[in-house]
Amino acid sequence: MVKHVVMDIKNLDIKVSGLEMVDPPKLSFKVVIELDKKMEKGADKDPLLQQEFQAAARDVLDQTKETIEKKCKIFDKLFVQMVNKGASEKEMQKQLKGLNDAIKNDVKVAEKGAELAAAKAWSDLQKKRKEWSKFKIKIGVSIVGTLAGLAVSIAAMATSPFSGGAGAAFAIIGFIKSGVSLAQDVGKLAINIDQSKAILVKNLAVVEKAASNPALNATNEASAAVFQEFLGVSQPSVKTVEDAADTLKAKYAQMIVKMHDLSKTLAKILKEQDKLKKEFLTEVGNKLKKHPVKDKKAQLVMISKALDTALAKNYAAVQSAIDKIQAMYGAARKWADNIKDLMKRVKALTIKDPKALKVFREALKFAALGLSPIDGNSIATGVKDLALGVGGAAGGYVYDKLTSKALDGTVFDAA
Repeated sequence: MVKHVVMDIKNLDIKVSGLEMVDPPKLSFKVVIELDKKMEKGADKDPLLQQEFQAAARDVLDQTKETIEKKCKIFDKLFVQMVNKGASEKEMQKQLKGLNDAIKNDVKVAEKGAELAAAKAWSDLQKKRKEWSKFKIKIGVSIVGTLAGLAVSIAAMATSPFSGGAGAAFAIIGFIKSGVSLAQDVGKLAINIDQSKAILVKNLAVVEKAASNPALNATNEASAAVFQEFLGVSQPSVKTVEDAADTLKAKYAQMIVKMHDLSKTLAKILKEQDKLKKEFLTEVGNKLKKHPVKDKKAQLVMISKALDTALAKNYAAVQSAIDKIQAMYGAARKWADNIKDLMKRVKALTIKDPKALKVFREALKFAALGLSPIDGNSIATGVKDLALGVGGAAGGYVYDKLTSKALDGTVFDAA
């Protein structure tokens, strides 16, 4: 018997387009036919013999390549999903072994298939060349495949779930709760200021009327006259006026401080939102460096835009709240002049100098006792709307939901 090499291909690349993670194996394919010595010279002179065997071997080789390529594509998608879901190295290794076991089985099937294909080719040739019908051949097929691998190391690709910006998201929700609480406080203070103003104005009207009586030459006499007139009733007096004035000043000061705190808290939300975005995209960038996806920049741009879209409504709600509190603060600051005027009238009631008292009484004739422009109800209604707007944004900062929207349709989409 004389050996005749039909095909001997070494390290044939299995090329598959679109793979992101799988590094396909290489195949070495050898087919050897052992011919009877009596037909060796005839075989060399007959190209048909070699062509038939080569064609049969090529068909098996092509089928084997196609089968392995399909498996590589299937496993490639699986690996991408596993990486994006934070699969462990052990899980990745298990699946990689599964791919290689499947390829080894395909190689065994191909060896047997090539042997059968060559045998059939010989049978067909014998029918065409009757003089070969008495000869026998021996067919040897050897297919060796390397192991499939991954584009980068399993350790590098087996990533943990995203956490970049999670701390900022948690802080934002805390600031939102604080902002809602501050807004409620501002609303309550505004109502208290409104009530204190009304009490003060009413008390001033009564006490100033009594103090304008020429028969009374001192504040204590004015107070006494008021007490006598309203004996047995919670009557207006210099003391009630001063108490109402103190309450009004204290509540106003508290409200201004609360407004400042609310404004600063809302600004912190936007600052933390920028921090959230920066930290999240930094983590995305780091994971993309390890990811086998080809166009990393496009993925980063896609995720950045999606994150902006996911944050847009939240940003708008918080910015709207900032605009509202600034407008309300401006309106409330205008109350200051009116409150100062009221405080001057209160202070005037404590004048004990007869000359000054006379001047005061003359001034009362021209005092404007109408309602002041202080409108606590307007502020209270405004901050209620503000609180609802900011509070409604809290759900938009839930980290898992936010990042899921940002990663939707990208290589990190775990859906």
